[in-house]
Amino acid sequence: MNIQSRNNENLQRLQKLVDSAKVVDTPPNWEKLTFAVGGLSEVGFSKFYPELLLIVSSQGRGIIDCAKFELIERDNNTDWNWIDSYNLWAMGIGKLSEEKIIVSGLHGGGLPFSNNEGDCIQFMATNWPIIDLIFEPNDKSIFNVEEAGECYRIFNDYELRAYGFSYNGQYFVIATNSEINIYRKNKNGA
Repeated sequence: MNIQSRNNENLQRLQKLVDSAKVVDTPPNWEKLTFAVGGLSEVGFSKFYPELLLIVSSQGRGIIDCAKFELIERDNNTDWNWIDSYNLWAMGIGKLSEEKIIVSGLHGGGLPFSNNEGDCIQFMATNWPIIDLIFEPNDKSIFNVEEAGECYRIFNDYELRAYGFSYNGQYFVIATNSEINIYRKNKNGA
């Protein structure tokens, strides 16, 4: 057996696991709202106000309150002296104006892939260039054959800019270059 054959077998095994995940728009016990954002480049959650998400786009910056699903601040400043694409941070605006927000997106970076309740978002590219994001609830794993069916495929597309959880784990985001999907944990758990 040559290495290409083994790689192909492994790829097929992984694709079967991805295919066994339930395809849903929103995982159970979560709510979702989509915002259109043209030219989106980066996003980042505040560490001091974990419900607030900074959005960086070609038109400047905005803040979405994920608890309310509302855009609460907007700044059209495009002189770009408020972002450091090398160190991956951007200065906030409004309530976050004193905070350097760690960002993820076009220039790299990363948001937390899991929360303290055992939920995780797994990146899979078994059918490149299509990307799948798998929501793994309650310490389940897409890589465990017995648990893969309890996971949820929540994203299947070509364009992915950033994804990850807030620092309190009650919100997560999936962003492309044109929209941002914000998920918030259902307060009543239903």
